[in-house]
Amino acid sequence: MRSKQGHMLAAALSLAAVFGTAAWAPASGAEQPTIELGYVQSWPSSSITTKLAADVLENDLHVPVKLVALSAGPMYQGVKSGDLDAMLTAWLPVTHKAYYEKVWPDVLNLGPNLRGTKLGLVVPSYVKDVDSIADLKKHADEFDGKIMGVGAGAGINEDTLKAIKQYGLDMQLVKSSTAGMAASLERAVNKHEPIVITGWSPLWIWGKFDLKYLNDPKNVYGKAGYVATLTSRELPDKAPTVYQFLDDFRLSLSQLNEIEALAKSGQDEAHAVHEWAQNHPKVVSHWISAATSASG
Repeated sequence: MRSKQGHMLAAALSLAAVFGTAAWAPASGAEQPTIELGYVQSWPSSSITTKLAADVLENDLHVPVKLVALSAGPMYQGVKSGDLDAMLTAWLPVTHKAYYEKVWPDVLNLGPNLRGTKLGLVVPSYVKDVDSIADLKKHADEFDGKIMGVGAGAGINEDTLKAIKQYGLDMQLVKSSTAGMAASLERAVNKHEPIVITGWSPLWIWGKFDLKYLNDPKNVYGKAGYVATLTSRELPDKAPTVYQFLDDFRLSLSQLNEIEALAKSGQDEAHAVHEWAQNHPKVVSHWISAATSASG
């Protein structure tokens, strides 16, 4: 139980008094089923969001949670089959469209847990002659004909392969990892060299480097999107409190950026999300109170 539990429960009781909602209390003698949440470990937003939800479930709702690190495809299939109870990493409507189309009849979509996402090709702001993806056609040699991508299975890699084809670029997508891509970016920036990467928001690189998205007139990467929570069809009956909690679990871009900054300051992600939850009792109390309708 977190050290500020008493304060948080008091806040929940206060909210209940104002809004007429019964404050949640742990069920006595009832054994909670373990909830399995899938996430992609190499994607900071996926890892942080999922670990934050798990932290609140375990410390405040007393639900045992098992985190399962997977690549994107198996994560979707795990929720579809019921091997996973939920995932908080469905980048829609464009980035994960191919994954979602394979599973949507067999999962429950709880809607966005994060709004305002964006993806595309990104260069440092000091690259002055390239402002559009189309400009890369004339300047490919300056980038050694390479676009630095992330891990296999990432939707942004597939979008980038489409962009190379649709814009007629004589360039190669170099698949790496989020950490590998960021390391290549940092080396290039330190040397003031041109580099083009697959980038997205939210991601901590925007707070560290001066970057710009390349315009995408063909709309290959789509417009601003969102990240949705998907659950198995069995979850509402298996754990109604958890289902209701996940249905109300939301973060803003600024909140996620705060947690990412904590993680980049030297803390591991588990400590970063726990510290953030302790420092935001009103937010956590709101999520807890949302789960009370399912627990009676």
